[in-house]
Amino acid sequence: MHKGRIALMSIASVMIAGALTVSLYCKSKAAGLSRPVDIEDALVGKTPSAGDELYLRFSSAEMFQISDDLWTYELPETDQGYSVVPIISEVSLERRSMFFAAVSDCDSGMPETIALGYREYYQSILERLIAKKEEVLSEDPEADVTRIDGYIDQMTGYISDEVFEQEKSYVTSYKLTVTAVPDYALTGYISGVAAVLAGILLLYSVLGIWISGKKLAIGSLAFIVLAVVFGSLVFRKEIATMASIRRYSPDLYLCNVTNDYKLDEFLSSGISDSDTLIEEACKRLLGGIPLRIDAHHFGCSSFSCITEEGTHLLGRNFDSPETNGMLVYSNQEGSYASIAVCDLRWVKMAGDDVITAPDSLFGRLVLRGACVIMCVDGFNDQGLGISILSLDYREERKDTGNPDTLDLLTIRAILDRCANTDEALALLSSYDVHSMYDKDFHLFITDKTGNSVIAEWVDDELTVTRTDHVTNYVIATHEWDDERRFVALQDKLEDAGGVLSVDEALDLLTEASQNSDDIQTEWSCVYDLDHFVLYIYSDLDRDNVQIITPETFGIKEK
Repeated sequence: MHKGRIALMSIASVMIAGALTVSLYCKSKAAGLSRPVDIEDALVGKTPSAGDELYLRFSSAEMFQISDDLWTYELPETDQGYSVVPIISEVSLERRSMFFAAVSDCDSGMPETIALGYREYYQSILERLIAKKEEVLSEDPEADVTRIDGYIDQMTGYISDEVFEQEKSYVTSYKLTVTAVPDYALTGYISGVAAVLAGILLLYSVLGIWISGKKLAIGSLAFIVLAVVFGSLVFRKEIATMASIRRYSPDLYLCNVTNDYKLDEFLSSGISDSDTLIEEACKRLLGGIPLRIDAHHFGCSSFSCITEEGTHLLGRNFDSPETNGMLVYSNQEGSYASIAVCDLRWVKMAGDDVITAPDSLFGRLVLRGACVIMCVDGFNDQGLGISILSLDYREERKDTGNPDTLDLLTIRAILDRCANTDEALALLSSYDVHSMYDKDFHLFITDKTGNSVIAEWVDDELTVTRTDHVTNYVIATHEWDDERRFVALQDKLEDAGGVLSVDEALDLLTEASQNSDDIQTEWSCVYDLDHFVLYIYSDLDRDNVQIITPETFGIKEK
């Protein structure tokens, strides 16, 4: 009997030593020993030399696959132009977040291969659009197919010889050949868990020498009961948040956040990039569990108006690759109550490469900390509404000496702490607000006094423009004023004198929506700023409008 326990002790000791060694090694790698560099930070405006070894972090959603072993990554446009980096990889880069790569000179035939791959992709979209047009017209010969014709013209232009030659010219003079695709953070976490389990096995093996199996079982049960009771008391708010997560409709989830999401700590941490935000969120909110973010481009439209009764409304379309939303209610002590929407694709719980369901145990564990600081639009009970919209360029923002923070964190800070637009602008002015991922963003802010602005960073300066509508173009410089969605918002608001009912505002969102293979309107919101009521529908289903109030989250009206 003792020999068996000694054998178990020996095995457990070896497992602990091995697992801890792997864990510590991998965590040191993830924390800075060969720390991966964001692919854009490493390559934008730079040309690596042949023979260089790079350890790069990237978003698999932004990789484009040309063939089984050829991928491309499109770098954002700079003064030097637009760039497409060829990446050779025998391993699929889907569901990956980092890789080691060797730099070498690009083959002479590579630009044409890539341009052909893009052309075939656009050709396949064109064929589907033509088939869709024929289907619509066969059902209704008088149907308005103007939008489809616009997309057909766009795709036809993309497969032209002129664009083909442009695509060839964009390919960089170097290529990357992937040599390894590690994930040190995840490996380190799993190894740490293995070490803990092996430690428990070792402990039981040792105790079993002096304590009978029956007493050991009773003692273990008593310990578990005490741990559960103690944990329930200490983590009651976290447990309440996790328990509140539920599916509300096929494309929307609900969460009532009652736990402390440490906003002050985030705002005082000097976070200036999305990777640091993820690291801090994992450390502060998730107990070190590695969290992967699916960074992706999103379109969007926003506008403000007033009803005949004097109610102020914020309209918002969130245009994105396939995703679901989570409606997040928060009412922290010392903060205003708010309802906001989180994009679940960002935390890989919607869209491609889903890691888990939002209402699974792991999903609840992650979202109790992540959803509240990753909201893309919302409003509070003071009548202040906000939405974030992406732009098609990237600009480094000026260092003014103010504390650093990120767009997403300012959204949460504004919802929690600002009662009107002027207070929101004052908060933005008190930080150096950095952009996420590879795009820049601007913020549409409005309140129940009708004070509507777009806050954007132009020539490194925070620029505020009074406006009642916005899409994905810089407002201050009046670029792309003829864009379809922008014109649709402008014409309707001008014709109505800025006065729309809730139903008319919802109809306008439908008119300004997007629906293509790459991006569509995932949800449409009308926020009633005066009465703290949200009207929302998903996936262009205008007939299925959900009405959201605090009572929807189980909050009893005082």
